[in-house]
Amino acid sequence: MEINGHTRLIGLIGNPVEHTLSPVIHNNISKRMGINSVYVPFQVETEGLQDAVKGAYELNVLGMNVTVPHKNDVMESVVAIDDAANAIGAVNTLVRVEELHGYKGYNTDMLGLQRQIREDDVSLRDETVVILGAGGAAKAVVYMCLLEGAKRIYLLNRTLPKAKEIAKGMNEAFATDAVVPMELKSYTQIEEDKVIVFQATSIGLSPNVEQVVLEDKAFYKKVTVGVDLIYNPAETKFMQLVEEAGGKAYNALKMLLYQAVIAYELWHDVKVPKDIIDEVYVELKRRVYKKDNIVLVGFMGSGKTTFGKACAKSLSMEFLDADEYIVKRAGKSIPKIFEEDGEEAFRTLETQILQEFSKNLCNTVLATGGGMPLRKENARLLREIGRVGYLTATPKEIYERVKEDTNRPLLQGENPFGKICDMMKQRKPIYEQVADVIIDTNSNDMEAIVEDMKVHLRL
Repeated sequence: MEINGHTRLIGLIGNPVEHTLSPVIHNNISKRMGINSVYVPFQVETEGLQDAVKGAYELNVLGMNVTVPHKNDVMESVVAIDDAANAIGAVNTLVRVEELHGYKGYNTDMLGLQRQIREDDVSLRDETVVILGAGGAAKAVVYMCLLEGAKRIYLLNRTLPKAKEIAKGMNEAFATDAVVPMELKSYTQIEEDKVIVFQATSIGLSPNVEQVVLEDKAFYKKVTVGVDLIYNPAETKFMQLVEEAGGKAYNALKMLLYQAVIAYELWHDVKVPKDIIDEVYVELKRRVYKKDNIVLVGFMGSGKTTFGKACAKSLSMEFLDADEYIVKRAGKSIPKIFEEDGEEAFRTLETQILQEFSKNLCNTVLATGGGMPLRKENARLLREIGRVGYLTATPKEIYERVKEDTNRPLLQGENPFGKICDMMKQRKPIYEQVADVIIDTNSNDMEAIVEDMKVHLRL
């Protein structure tokens, strides 16, 4: 995107801000939607907060996110506050309002969590909810649960006063007695057999991945759904305990994404399409979970194995051939799988191994089968695993490379060159859609091709 005199500035104020993932989200959305805006983080000290907000307005900044430690104090610097942000007592998004000559404050954290649980088909209506923690995040969760119609909300904290304060304020705001404050150690007094739990503390955050607020397995037998507001690690100890007891568990990475999307929509007065959100989510997961893998896609004979092995060696990475892995897993050759089980069964095997790789593969160059990206689910998983390179060559060069190979079930029969031309034409847009970069292997220049891969396929 070209930055010019029409580029609108959006950003983040907080301290510290070096770790933020917000630019990954917002700048990717702008790029994909063709919107001329750029997102940058600003480190702002507490004593300079009011001046920073005022100065941003004078500099024609379109809008800003607000992160710790300013979410509460920034409320004094806005010209209007959304009802939800006012009730929660925290603002994380500033939206420029020209007629008021300032910014209106919103809280999109709560809206992001609301959007996440709805997408995951988690309904809170008439359900019993347990919230672990009584900080600012927990307060936002209480508000969201009340909006969604939860019947009872137990707010558990190590010390009772903070939980009582939140419960009192929320019960008054909603004219209800649904929010019940409790000391954490009193969790055994919860009588309901089925509960939905939100883990709203920092316990279990990487690198302290073995820590958890509650370890009692009897408690987790009641949990039908557990949502951890931590998103790093991808699976916390809390989530593991929920799943071991038979419940469904989610982290809050989608909440991080959706709160940003909602802010973006407020700033630009647009609706971000779901396909763009999905693409940005893949990129976000790769950044958060450091998926430092290289994934190679392309037609048979494009050099995924040959150049992939050389690239892996040059970068001191592991190399893995997906087709070879499937053969070991199935206990028979790919032609046999096609013959005995059919192509659809083979594609299902591909999906299963990609689901495994998305969880545990690291520092690996993965060479995929030519048809692996054909399934939409496979294409998504490939992008989650690592940066995707589409290796391409001319049909003539491909034919020369594979014409003697009898292990290509899709090329058996008459006119294999014609089949190659037809299939390459059909698959080209699929490869291009899944790829981060396209690499031409037609030259067979090993050194140049590997260097191209190293430059463009490392995060």
